[in-house]
Amino acid sequence: MNFKILNQNSLMSCLLASFFLTGCVSNRIIGENTRELFTKYDSGYEWITLTEDDVIAFGKPSVSLPNEPEDSIVIAGKKYSYVISKGGNDFIQLISQLNPQYIQISNELDFNAPASNSNHFYGHIRFSYTPPNGKLNEKESALFKQYGVIPCDYEKTLELHKFELNLRGTVYPPVNNLKKITPLSKPYHVRIQYLHDKSGKVPLSTKEKLASLPLLPFTLTFDIIALPAKVMGIIYQP
Repeated sequence: MNFKILNQNSLMSCLLASFFLTGCVSNRIIGENTRELFTKYDSGYEWITLTEDDVIAFGKPSVSLPNEPEDSIVIAGKKYSYVISKGGNDFIQLISQLNPQYIQISNELDFNAPASNSNHFYGHIRFSYTPPNGKLNEKESALFKQYGVIPCDYEKTLELHKFELNLRGTVYPPVNNLKKITPLSKPYHVRIQYLHDKSGKVPLSTKEKLASLPLLPFTLTFDIIALPAKVMGIIYQP
C-alpha cells in the first residue's frame, strides 16, 4: 500500500515538474515574441486606394502651367484637378475625327500612382467605338494606329470595339472656377491606386496608414476653359 502511494507521489512529482518545466519554456518563448505582437511578416502585393473623386468637367487650362505641355487636358474633380500631360490631347484629337454617334467613353477613370505619396499618376482612358458594319474602315484604323490606341485586354482583333489610350498626368488642387462650369450630364469617377509591396515585417497599421495618406497636389491653382464643341458633345453625352 505504501509502495503504491509512493508510486503515485512520484508520478505526481514528475507531472508537476514537467508542467513547470513546460511553463518556463512557454514563458520564455512568449517573452521573446512580445516584441512581435505589433508586427507581422507578410508577403505579396495589394492595391491601396489613395483617392476617389467625382468628375465635374473636362477642359483645358486657361493659362500655361509650369512644366506642363501647352496641350494639356484637365479632368476637373471635386477634390482635385487631374492634368493630363500625355495622351489627353491625343484622345481629344482622335475623337474629334471620329463619328461621335459610335463613341461611348467609359465613366470609370482608374489610374495608378508610382508611390503612395506621389503627385503623378498613369493609366488608360477606355472607350468603345461601334461602327454599324462592325469593322473599322481604313481611315479609322489609321487614326487608331497614329494615336497609339490598342484594343482593351490586348486582344488582337478589333471586332470587340473596346479600346484604350495611355494617359499620364499630375494631381493639382481643384480649379478656381469649378462652380461656374457646366457639370457633366453623366457621372465620371476617378480613382488613383498604389500597388503596395507587403513583403517583410510591417506594422499592422501600415495598410490603414497608406489608405489615409492624402495626395499632396502641387499648390498652383488655375481656371479651365471649354474643349471644342464636338468633343464636349461626346464627353457630355447622356
